[in-house]
Amino acid sequence: MKSNVSFFRRIGSISYDLFLVFSFVFFIAGIIILINNKEPITNPFFFFLVTLPVMYSYFSISWVKGKQTLGMRAWKFEIIQEDGGNITYWQSAIRFFLAIISLAGIGFIFQFLNKKKLPFHDYYSQTYLMTIYKELDEQ
Repeated sequence: MKSNVSFFRRIGSISYDLFLVFSFVFFIAGIIILINNKEPITNPFFFFLVTLPVMYSYFSISWVKGKQTLGMRAWKFEIIQEDGGNITYWQSAIRFFLAIISLAGIGFIFQFLNKKKLPFHDYYSQTYLMTIYKELDEQ
């Protein structure tokens, strides 16, 4: 199977989702500051450990349960396994953590170097992004 979602559509979706994730992170920061007697967060490692599970939960639940994040929905594609079914939580974990490497640029260069046109994180999690053709389904 080969993904049919272009590099530019992937970047559009990632941008959309990053804005949403940053809003989650700011919300969590506000809660932590309130709990911390309105003192700023001085330990970045602690903040990273608190926000990482929230970011992972957003992506993982969106991918496993609905096949899409909000960014993927806006750009009209979904994530699937080779058989067309929903991905597993194990696949979502592999994809999430390898996507961090991909965001550094290395993983997306990999997309142009393999036959399946998959970036690093999709290749190793065995997941595929496919365009949704809703217009065809409605007829």
